[in-house]
Amino acid sequence: MKRTTGYLAAGALILGGGGCTVDGGIQNHGHLSVVVTEICDAAMANCNPPPTTDAPLPPNLGDVDELWRFTAEAMDDAGNLDTTFNGAARVSMNPGAVHLVLQGGVEQGRNIRFTAGHAEGEVLLTEMFGPTRLWVEDIGYLPAEPGQTPTCSNGVDDDGDVVNDFPNDPGCAYADDMTEEPGTLLTGVSQAIAYELPTLADVQGYSATTPYKAVAVRIKTTAPSQVVVTRVSPNGFFVSDLNEPEYGHMYAYNFNAPAGMRVCDRLTMLGGTVAEFFGFTEVTFPSYDVGLWNPGGATCAIDLDCPSGDYCRLGGCQPCRIPDPAEITNGILASDAEMEKLEAGLVRIEQVTLPRKLGPGLGQPIPEDQWPDDARDIDKWTFGEAASSCDLNGDGLVDYLDPKETSCSNACSDDPECSDWYGFASRGNYKVHRPNTQIMIQINTGTAGAFEPLLHKGKTLGFVTGTLHNFSGGKLNWTIETRCAEDLVCDFDDACVGATVPTNQACFSPATEDDNDAATY
Repeated sequence: MKRTTGYLAAGALILGGGGCTVDGGIQNHGHLSVVVTEICDAAMANCNPPPTTDAPLPPNLGDVDELWRFTAEAMDDAGNLDTTFNGAARVSMNPGAVHLVLQGGVEQGRNIRFTAGHAEGEVLLTEMFGPTRLWVEDIGYLPAEPGQTPTCSNGVDDDGDVVNDFPNDPGCAYADDMTEEPGTLLTGVSQAIAYELPTLADVQGYSATTPYKAVAVRIKTTAPSQVVVTRVSPNGFFVSDLNEPEYGHMYAYNFNAPAGMRVCDRLTMLGGTVAEFFGFTEVTFPSYDVGLWNPGGATCAIDLDCPSGDYCRLGGCQPCRIPDPAEITNGILASDAEMEKLEAGLVRIEQVTLPRKLGPGLGQPIPEDQWPDDARDIDKWTFGEAASSCDLNGDGLVDYLDPKETSCSNACSDDPECSDWYGFASRGNYKVHRPNTQIMIQINTGTAGAFEPLLHKGKTLGFVTGTLHNFSGGKLNWTIETRCAEDLVCDFDDACVGATVPTNQACFSPATEDDNDAATY
């Protein structure tokens, strides 16, 4: 490569006969100018100028592609068009994902080619939300034409820097790069294209997975969205959007209890990185701001200074606007699609019976010669009141790669009265069922005071309220996790309450002045 003084590392590229001339060197002169001119649907049947901030486009959930038309120009340090640049530059966007770049109807991968400092193209993209910008960066990359031997794969140290070819030469962006020279890294950023922020339901994705996996998002909390904290846990918090009873719920994994947050709080800002944790959509590394529902509320020092159903927040009485729990009916429980609508939401199920078979003893296989003709797994194993463990080899876990332990676990899962001991001992989860039915779900009542399920095998709980958690392992993936003792209603243990507590009065009062979350674990 010939190194000359100039503007961009991939400067004046002249293709032909396998040779090229490239301006080189990392320099801090000039910039790239990028302007988005039109927003179209993927078929280019409907094109419009970029939207204004007061009329933003809806967030793109990754289920459709859009096409932006744009221009890019290389400008010198005096602000004039640099006609010496005939290279290529990388196209990306934030937030969102670029599928490909088109120039004159020809696909260019993720690159835009300049002629005399000017480039025009179209970019196919998806997953945009909030203020979205197109980025064009000179990374010193020129993709090889069909039939050409890429400079970064020819086994020659073309630029004389001792190392050669991709990935050893730092000037080689990719193996098909036609230049070993580094780019200037100068970047042009377009004007912000206005999209609305995604709601909690948008981030949940209206299905089993989120469209924004591993993406940092800011979630819409302004009208009509009203985001309220429904639970504070030792590792994070749960929120619901009052405007979206379906899919409008989320768990934020904070690594510890969020300082200064209380159940009933309104969030005026919420953001973080979206993750799918074994099928459970959550926001990690959350950022949030707590605001007031009613800034003009009566002054207070403690909750008791406020009317029933209100709580004291930042010196003023505020309404507790937690939505009523969604009822888990037999039909909803039998449908994963319906349960997904309530994931991370506050739910309630009534009249469920505690397992009769729950204990550390091992399940016992029935000899094959004693199987009934229509034997299922449930017919091949027996469990007892103190025997529901399928850790047959005693290694402390149920190995689902072990056919025998898997068969045992499936048999217990199929038996309404059997709850896996391993799940109870390791996580506190245990199964309940509707009497005389195959309707089953896991619950976790570890936050419900001194309630001890092992003392009440076979008894029926009046109501169980809590947040709905999903874990994509085994046959029973859904668990209702109580928030406090007020979420458990029964008539046989003082650790339960005798009747349901109104939603705006349950599980939100701090236990002490020093620990704002103590009652909600």
